[in-house]
Amino acid sequence: MARAIVLACASFAWVSFVPACMSFPWASGALFTSTARAQDASEGALASAYGDGVAAIVGAPVPRADAIVLLHSDVDFRARLRLTRELGGQVPRGPVPPDLLRASLDELVGEALIAREARRVQVGIPGAAALREERRALESLAGGVEAFSALMVALGATEMEIAAMVERRAMVRLFLDANLRGGTQIEDAEVVALYESGEHPFLGQELDEVREPLRAILRRRRIENAVARWIEVLRGRTVVRMVAPYAS
Repeated sequence: MARAIVLACASFAWVSFVPACMSFPWASGALFTSTARAQDASEGALASAYGDGVAAIVGAPVPRADAIVLLHSDVDFRARLRLTRELGGQVPRGPVPPDLLRASLDELVGEALIAREARRVQVGIPGAAALREERRALESLAGGVEAFSALMVALGATEMEIAAMVERRAMVRLFLDANLRGGTQIEDAEVVALYESGEHPFLGQELDEVREPLRAILRRRRIENAVARWIEVLRGRTVVRMVAPYAS
């Protein structure tokens, strides 16, 4: 499987799990190095139907130091994470449906927009605990550590590439935490209103039994709405070039 990664010498101290001079597509830098590597088919490597060209560029019409470059392999990996979970941990080896590729690309573009803004406003540095949490979140998308590892092997993904994904997601989390502080507190009255509406999966259970799960539902909705608003605002003022044929 041919993949390209962007390496840049920069001074971002928060990249603690790779050599200090090595950064990733959303980091500042001037050296763009494309590397191709092939994995023997007997090792179970999968190839994207679209190869490993550019799927989208966030922040500029062409790849440059202050832009984030999303590759077809990034999109394919994110899509197959979810398929792996749906298949009970089995790595999907057929083509990924275009609709899922499109949704995965949109998700990655949203992450890139927020991560880029987080870097611009210097929101902070993800700590080791935050990186571990985001790694676990990625693994959970595939249905667990074993399924995630199997997918990595099948796609020929490296730990360095996974670290890039984790780092970007951790930057997104930092930005959201900073901008939603206090905004995710759910009042009891809101919980009661949702319970009485019947628009939840806990019908037939007492309010006190499901109060916290209902609060979690409301909190997730609030965060999702806030994220959608941020992405809409950032996309309105950021150059985003969608290159992939499956892009929306």
